[in-house]
Amino acid sequence: MASMHNKLSAAFVARCNKPGVVNDGGGLYLSIHQTGTGVTKSWTLRFKLNKIKYEMGLGSADLYSLAEARERARHYRQMKDRGINPIQHRKAERAAVKAEAAKRVTFTEAAQGFITDNRAGWRSEVHARQWDQSLRDHVFPVLGPLPVGAIETAHVVKLLRPLWEAKPSTAMKVRGRIENVLDWAAANGFRTGENPARWQGHLQNILPRKDKLATVKHHAALPIDQVPAFFAQLTKTEGIAARAIEMLALTSVRVGELLGATWGEIDLAEAVWTIPAGHTKAGREHCVPLVPHLVTLLEALPSNRDPSAFVFPVGRTTLRGLMQRLNAPTLHGLRSVFRDWAGDHSDASRETAEAALGHKIGDKAEQAYRRGDAFAKRRRLMEEWAQFCLGAR
Repeated sequence: MASMHNKLSAAFVARCNKPGVVNDGGGLYLSIHQTGTGVTKSWTLRFKLNKIKYEMGLGSADLYSLAEARERARHYRQMKDRGINPIQHRKAERAAVKAEAAKRVTFTEAAQGFITDNRAGWRSEVHARQWDQSLRDHVFPVLGPLPVGAIETAHVVKLLRPLWEAKPSTAMKVRGRIENVLDWAAANGFRTGENPARWQGHLQNILPRKDKLATVKHHAALPIDQVPAFFAQLTKTEGIAARAIEMLALTSVRVGELLGATWGEIDLAEAVWTIPAGHTKAGREHCVPLVPHLVTLLEALPSNRDPSAFVFPVGRTTLRGLMQRLNAPTLHGLRSVFRDWAGDHSDASRETAEAALGHKIGDKAEQAYRRGDAFAKRRRLMEEWAQFCLGAR
């Protein structure tokens, strides 16, 4: 005999708190569960299709009233009578809604999601800023507004080709970052198929190899005899960017290490800047001696000296712009001129000069047995370098 329908009342649903399952008829059930903070109530539809029994959740009783649950149950029973499995149909509907929403996720939104998810694992905040800057400069103007699921090889090649010919090294970094963002988008269900920014077996067959495109150009360096004049002009230039370049030149660190420096790394009393291992290219801690000129410079900087605050809150572009206004070569060229001076105009050993630059010295065996970092020798070397730069004789 067919089961009766509409056995429950709205009042019963509201007051019943006894854990269990209560039948409303027609396969609709009210399920009551005890939790640590009280009870939860939900609706369930039970049905049989092709001799297989199914149980389908219809939502919380707090969200759907008894009348609404009955209407939903009726809708799905009608579907079942037409031979359609309501559970599979609902999954397909939800997948379609999700796919439609994914079509509206732009490359810019995907890139921001990738950076947010991966920022904690990067070596420094400077690395995150470099990521963000390169995408804003080279990628967002072209790919940014496009749905991330619609980006194809033609889009990537159109973006990369002009940059590939003008700045091969930058283009390769940009390509890798596009590939990472698209992989993130695929992992999060925002796109399917092959990654159009993949190099191996894909773009390598479209774009020329970087080493075939142009002869490698080393960073330009100041002629050694022009260094004192450059410093005379630099020290007269006002602003945080000029002070940052002074620090960069008199420590011979990498630009990323300088921009990532925080006050917690600086010990003015001992005149030492300790760069954490995670912030160096070599992946190990690097202690940098600070000459008296730099101690005075740092003491004069306006800052709250919070340990996490950046010592030089400026961007790489700002520093490059100042170097151009001073008619000077590249920022990295400051390391090159120091190395030339140390090799040709000082008595420092090759090992001391290389250690001052934060380079690894010798092979793995030599590195394993080298216990000291020649800090005292490096301090004397950097003081001689500062005297030369500042025009002292």
